[in-house]
Parts: sequence; structure tokens; C-alpha cells
Amino acid sequence: MENPASFISDRLLRVSIPARKLFDVIVREAYHGPLRPKPEGTATPPEILEACGLDVGEFYTLLDMLTQAGLIGLSSSYPFEEIRLTPEAKDALRDA
Repeated sequence: MENPASFISDRLLRVSIPARKLFDVIVREAYHGPLRPKPEGTATPPEILEACGLDVGEFYTLLDMLTQAGLIGLSSSYPFEEIRLTPEAKDALRDA
């Protein structure tokens, strides 16, 4: 298994700079976002879109990049989607 400390940095190198910035917003909103209660490590599209100012099309393109990189996963379906950090990303952030 990959070193938890390098998991996120290695995966972020695989995605674009805008996707990296979006991941930062997702992490911040997953742990400190305004919507409560919600499972730890989970964010919702409305709180992320409000925090980052992306248009919806670009947002979903970047989410797909982060999903393919193994950093996040989507659960539920529109309009009740939840964006969850993968277990590996949560572990790496916990160890950081």
C-alpha cells in the first residue's frame, strides 16, 4: 500500500491545478463547512460551489478528475449528492 503521508500529494500531481484547488475547498468544507449534521469527511455541491465560485460544468469536470485520481467519491444522486473523501484520503489527512 502507498505511504499515507504521500498519498494525497502523489494523487494531486495527477490532476490539474484547478482540480487541486477544488480538492482543498472540498477538504475544508468536508470538515468545517456550514451544513450540519453530515458524516465526517463529507461535503455537498451547494456548499462547495458557494465557496469556490466555479460554474456547474467546470465543477463536475474537476470532480471527475478527483474521482479518477482516487481522492473523492460521489454518493447519492442529483440533487442530493454527497462528496466524500476516499478512506485513503481521509487517512492521509488524519496523518498530516
